[in-house]
Amino acid sequence: MPLIRDITEADHAVVEELLDSTDLGVPGSYDPEGMNVIVAEVHGSVVGIAEFDLHCDFGHGEGREAHPGEQAFVLTLAVADSNRRSGVGRALLTEIAHRAQKAGHTFLALVPQEGDDDDAASRQAFFQACRLKLYGPDTPGAAWGCPISKILTASAADTEEH
Repeated sequence: MPLIRDITEADHAVVEELLDSTDLGVPGSYDPEGMNVIVAEVHGSVVGIAEFDLHCDFGHGEGREAHPGEQAFVLTLAVADSNRRSGVGRALLTEIAHRAQKAGHTFLALVPQEGDDDDAASRQAFFQACRLKLYGPDTPGAAWGCPISKILTASAADTEEH
């Protein structure tokens, strides 16, 4: 099971490499200032990252379905290729759900990055395993989300199985 922790300045270079390797990098050096960022560490190496916002409107301005209560939004979720399908992504998403719940939020949402069809199918399977559901038509930029309680229940059930 990965160790999930807040990012430190010492992590910036490896996070930048991880984001670049997953086509989520941005030009320039990595600067998470103003963002909530956690990393997943396995055997002393950072193998995953999640950037999130604990206060969002889940795209109400874009006409997305409204949800009651406070909402959290995942901006970025990336896992090193060698650590995919090992529980790292679920552990990151579960930690965000715990933090969001502690902050009084009831719903978590995200909009996945576009990628090739194989990546899209893999992401969709991951989202569904975490109990997220598609909101609106299945088009680029479509949002996924669910009540935080469903993410935590799915995570607890997965932990009991292993």
